[in-house]
Amino acid sequence: MRVLIDTDIFIDILREYPPSLKILKGIINGKIIGYFSVISEAELLSGKECKQTEKRKAVIELLSLCTKIKIDNKIAEIAGKLRRNFGVNLDDGFIAATAISSKLPLMTRNVKDFKKLPLKVIKPYE
Repeated sequence: MRVLIDTDIFIDILREYPPSLKILKGIINGKIIGYFSVISEAELLSGKECKQTEKRKAVIELLSLCTKIKIDNKIAEIAGKLRRNFGVNLDDGFIAATAISSKLPLMTRNVKDFKKLPLKVIKPYE
């Protein structure tokens, strides 16, 4: 399964939340082909924990298991349209636009933030 992974799922993995570790296992064994937005990378690296070298290294190592999707003009245009038409915050707009542009479902716990947007959302666990 190919999927864009939202920031909250990566946070759960880093915190070793048991249901999220099944996602990590799926990524490692190739059953899940994970992608992430550069916005998620920035959100993760902006955490106070990343002041510690070990924590920052853990974030980078986790992200290295997936493919980064950078923001381009198409994604920026879609994000702007989503913000304008649906009132989403810009970070979520960029993440949703990345999923839409890449034709990927978005895996997130924050279904309510994305449910009104024109994309497929997967909630992997409660």
